[in-house]
Amino acid sequence: MLYRREKAVETLRSVAQALAAAWAGLSGATRDEVEALFRRHGPEIAGADALNFVSRVIELLEALWELRDVLPDAANAALLAGREAEPEAGRLPRAALSVDAAARQALLDELVRVVDFRVFQDPEILAQDVSALITAHQDRLTPDERTAWSALDAAYQRDADAGVYLHAVEALLAPKIATVRAVLARGKTWRAETYRRMMMPRWAPRGAPSGEAAMAPSIGDQTADVTRYANVYFPATVLRSQEMVPLIVHIAQQFQAKGVVISEEQARLTLRVGDLTLIVHAEGFEVVSASGGTALAGVPAARVVSVAPERDCEPVVFFLDPQSPGRKKISIDVYQFDRRLVTLAFETDVVDQVAITELANVRIEPVPIVSPGEDAQPPDLELRVVLSADQRTLSYTLHSPGTADYHFKPVGKTELMTDPRAFLQPTLDRLSTLARISAGSRSEQETRRAAQELTNIGANLYADLFPEEFRREYRKFREAYRGKSLLITSDDPWIPWEMVKPVESDENGIVLYDDPPLCEMFQLSRWLAGRGAPDQLNVARGAWVAPADNLVAAQEETDYFTELQRQQWAVSLVGPLSTVPDVEAQFQAGNVELFHFACHGNFNTEDPNESKLKLAGDYLRPSQIVGLQQAGLRRAKPVVFLNACHGGEMEFALTGLGGWTQQFLDSGASAFIGSLWEINDALATRFAREFYNRLWGLAGHDPTPLGRAFYEARMIIKEADPANPTWLAYALYGDPYGRVRLGRDTGTRGHGDTVTR
Repeated sequence: MLYRREKAVETLRSVAQALAAAWAGLSGATRDEVEALFRRHGPEIAGADALNFVSRVIELLEALWELRDVLPDAANAALLAGREAEPEAGRLPRAALSVDAAARQALLDELVRVVDFRVFQDPEILAQDVSALITAHQDRLTPDERTAWSALDAAYQRDADAGVYLHAVEALLAPKIATVRAVLARGKTWRAETYRRMMMPRWAPRGAPSGEAAMAPSIGDQTADVTRYANVYFPATVLRSQEMVPLIVHIAQQFQAKGVVISEEQARLTLRVGDLTLIVHAEGFEVVSASGGTALAGVPAARVVSVAPERDCEPVVFFLDPQSPGRKKISIDVYQFDRRLVTLAFETDVVDQVAITELANVRIEPVPIVSPGEDAQPPDLELRVVLSADQRTLSYTLHSPGTADYHFKPVGKTELMTDPRAFLQPTLDRLSTLARISAGSRSEQETRRAAQELTNIGANLYADLFPEEFRREYRKFREAYRGKSLLITSDDPWIPWEMVKPVESDENGIVLYDDPPLCEMFQLSRWLAGRGAPDQLNVARGAWVAPADNLVAAQEETDYFTELQRQQWAVSLVGPLSTVPDVEAQFQAGNVELFHFACHGNFNTEDPNESKLKLAGDYLRPSQIVGLQQAGLRRAKPVVFLNACHGGEMEFALTGLGGWTQQFLDSGASAFIGSLWEINDALATRFAREFYNRLWGLAGHDPTPLGRAFYEARMIIKEADPANPTWLAYALYGDPYGRVRLGRDTGTRGHGDTVTR
């Protein structure tokens, strides 16, 4: 019996998955034998060229076959399924199979989940750096962790076994200190000679270290700010027949505007010394390979570059093969310290043939960003959703910054019949209708029917929006991340992720899981692609907007802020503002860090930028936030809460946030809160009060991070009326671990305040 070459890679992936799933239940002796095989064969597979890759895979399969008596049943079944009878006499051997880069990386990713056979590059130098780094961060360790690390460090200083020390530190402290995790990850490679062969000749600017010194990880001053600019080069038109089309990304000290006229201020990236991770999402292209920087294990469309004080980052080149003609969207996500800082996005045309007289570069419109640094806590789980250029395809990627569960893992695509806004409009309209009916106006039967309708809508959204690949991963992470933060970063503000209800059964009708909506399952927050969400929300001055003819319930929001004023709260408040000129003046002032709107809204489905809020005698529209008003908002970076309620017989309804969300975030808002459809006015008022009290540490609450405060307020209004979709309507755009700093003085009053209205 031999292994079938055309199925060898798939077979080994299946075996690795089975071993990973059963690892905890294997005997110590079996684990030792499997680990020895992976450490012997893994580096050979990683270092094999295209002609020998499958052969190296088969060698590991044959070695595992010899252990079949002690392996789990699922692994043995996979091993057996990949075998075939001996070839007949005289039969010619088959030609070597070529395995593409994505399949290679996917296999390696599965293998290291079982046994991490990668080695540390220059372990002696790395161990010294890690020891110094942990010494500087001892205050972040618990007493037990500090004792354990001291013992490890003493053993290392005595025995000088750098490899053993690094692996022990990785297990103990990498989950605790993001910088240690990043440095260890950067120091790992499949094997030293493979690493050097895969890398292009090292780029080193004048005066930079060369050779092995340039390859060694540098700790640097993680608190130092450096100014850099993102220079991106890619043709605006690509021939379908072209291969290896270069996408060049250069984070440099100088800005070279190509294809778009913008100021250096708009393009400025304020970074910290340390690593940047570049992730490419290329619709309609295959990322064949990349050069420059450092490869990221298991993620072929990613590279890591170092930010140093006195020199440019190394240029990175991604080589892309077009797969189909048409208008295509390419996005480059830039991460530092496991937080997405910015997304650089552009569109390009793939054509069958064209007369190109001048090679034009794509248009990039960067935005100014500031890296929050390594101490800013990233979300527990991030779902990146990329919308295609034609608005019809959603592509999903999972990333878990604090664990090894997901490392920028693609989890499928979903094709829509039309763009998301048109696709969802009937659903949003129906939810608005349900929200108008309060609990006291429904019979018991009507309440049950309304609750069931919400369940059905959520289940249909899950089936329509999420592909099988994502659902397969959801089965794995649902319990591990229940109650934790989930940040959805997307190109689209229309999809009601909050009310998506995960439910799935197998082919026999056995229910695999029946979970509550995502906003109840997790501390769900959002952000739009572009600049990343800031981790600090500074609020020293605020304004609330409420026209005099407002709803009775919205008047309670005015009473709430008035009471804060009376108590001489840490934040200086102005309001209620009732006219458009009053609001525009506060936008323009540049020193108002909180805007709360309690008014009626009307959504324009034809043009979201003309969706309007009713003020005294006039309307405020997103399209009015331009010029001096926008400049003032960018200076202030406010928290914006759009609590626009249904106006009864006035027939105003805010059934979407697209125009307002985009405009406020583009104008520098640190966080934005609003509803995706009409909301019940009484529930809306209670939600605002509960949210603010937790966020600011009022009414007996301790100051709470943004995501937790939002989650708890949502659950309170759900308990008040679970059949009314208001509790599902609210969307938070912000950092789930973001915290508010009140007043100019960080020592101002906190949870001792007693606002309870």
